[in-house]
Amino acid sequence: MSRYPLVFLTLFLMNSACRAPQSEETLLFESLEKLPSVEIKDASEFSLGNKKILISGKQHAITLKTIQLLSGFSAAVKTETELICLDSPDSFIEYPFAAKTHFRLDEENLETHQLQILSQNKLGATLLYYIKNVGNSPKNIQFQFQANTDLKPSILMDSTFGNNSADRIIFDEMTGIFTAKDDENDWFAVWGSSADTSLSPINSECTTQVSELGASTGFEVFLSLAPQEEQVIPIFISGSDHSEIAAIEVLADLRNELYADWNENFALIDSLTKTAKITIPDQEIQDAYNWGKYKAGLYQFTNTGEPTSTVTNPDDLHLLLNKLSKGFIFQIDTQLFSFDEDKPRHISPSWELIQPMTLLLMGIHGDSENRVTYIRPNFPENWKEVSVDNLWIEDNKLSITTSSDKSQLIVEVTQSQKKAGLSIEFPEEFSKVKVLGKEVSSDTKDGFRRILMTGAHVKIEAKKE
Repeated sequence: MSRYPLVFLTLFLMNSACRAPQSEETLLFESLEKLPSVEIKDASEFSLGNKKILISGKQHAITLKTIQLLSGFSAAVKTETELICLDSPDSFIEYPFAAKTHFRLDEENLETHQLQILSQNKLGATLLYYIKNVGNSPKNIQFQFQANTDLKPSILMDSTFGNNSADRIIFDEMTGIFTAKDDENDWFAVWGSSADTSLSPINSECTTQVSELGASTGFEVFLSLAPQEEQVIPIFISGSDHSEIAAIEVLADLRNELYADWNENFALIDSLTKTAKITIPDQEIQDAYNWGKYKAGLYQFTNTGEPTSTVTNPDDLHLLLNKLSKGFIFQIDTQLFSFDEDKPRHISPSWELIQPMTLLLMGIHGDSENRVTYIRPNFPENWKEVSVDNLWIEDNKLSITTSSDKSQLIVEVTQSQKKAGLSIEFPEEFSKVKVLGKEVSSDTKDGFRRILMTGAHVKIEAKKE
């Protein structure tokens, strides 16, 4: 399967050449427009995770697969007249590997965003705080960040992993790095900003509740913003259940590889977006199908043989897919993170079922070993057209469109391997069949009229007498 290399920051730099200068971090915010997204309605249900790290809940707890790092974090903007806690977002949008929160500070003529980013394989997270002076006069402000630690085993670990004890936090002025450690275990959380950002340790008044064995500390950054000037403050958070050095090494990687990680994520999403891309008349199922690809990878057909002669009622299958899709986007990260390959848990992996069930509803069934694609239109009566583009079955790339009304079915297929087999099947009452505009005879089996073909392009029309 082909992949689509992208260098998005380069493209944005080229496109912005005629505008005011922008930082690379700002361009990351702009490039979000090219990602699929969903708006979070309830922040307490939010989760953004992969198999190594999870950010979840209204307080944004950060957890490795083995240990919890932060029980939450908070941010604030201090102007000349007041301290504004960034705890009431105007919008909260989740992307496949990032989440953006927007805060309206109209009375202060400030625009503020928070962006949370997860890399593919790093035991840490990156936060970017974007602050812009949208007024007509200069502004001197302080940005504040407060972290609450609660180093303890994650939900995947039992008591044999270690008993939770009190945390302590140390700030190293030379490196600008905060380190939290559990008193009795080698569990570490570290965080800091870019090397050229000066941090002044404080305890912000804008903080969430600290657990009994946890600890809390913060810092502030002084900003001078000219009219229409923007600045982005990065915060890198990592951890280890082995050593402080291991955690700091991850933090250094997050610092140095932010843009490379972003491009790697973007390239993956672009490839997944273009591969096995479906169009169906149910947006909720289509969204769930897409997010299933982003989180679980592409569904792979195996040697599954012919479809069974018993036809699944399309309305029943549609209803089941609707049930799986509801709430799917908000639960998928937690389910994915909570699934331990070594210790399987009884969590319904709906993200694994969405893709094959949706393709089944579209009537598409692949037998990769025998190089045959079966197409048996069987979707709900009120669906008039469905399609899938760039569907890979082994080395064969297919695009399939099926349109339907009460008296006619049309299936059009293109495939890259013209010698691969196609089995197009219609209910037997569709007795008048044309292939590429020419009427042909067809056999019936188990209540279906079947056309067996090969070729790079096939169009079959079937009508009821």
